[in-house]
Amino acid sequence: MKRSKRMQPVHRLASESATELARAYAARREVLDQERERLAQLRGFRREYEQKLAVSAGRGIDAYRLRDYNAFLARIDEAIGQQQQSLARLQTDVDALQRTWLEQRGNALALERLLVRYHREEQRADATRDQRLHDELAQRQFGRGDSHWRGI
Repeated sequence: MKRSKRMQPVHRLASESATELARAYAARREVLDQERERLAQLRGFRREYEQKLAVSAGRGIDAYRLRDYNAFLARIDEAIGQQQQSLARLQTDVDALQRTWLEQRGNALALERLLVRYHREEQRADATRDQRLHDELAQRQFGRGDSHWRGI
């Protein structure tokens, strides 16, 4: 069996793996984008609530309401902090997945180039073998034809 034929299953598996990793990377990137949007929403909500507090404080606010506002802001800050930590972990996962995908894609491309090289080498070898066979056949025919003419 020719080398190019033996390498085709290896190349196919590497290509399929790269494709699956690309899909997983794209899906994980989508999750990352959604989580970034969630963080932006939390920050926006905090700004709005802070503005409400400023307006209420300008009109006069009792100590209990001020305490409630501050407690709620603290909970929002905690949620923002947790979201930032989650995003950092997710970003690390996405980066690692991207590196793995790019590496696998590089392997698949290298195998593809190797297959092309093997195929070209095999074509050259086949052409050389065919030429040699044609040359031998021509020599045999010429050799027989030559002796035929000598006999006349």
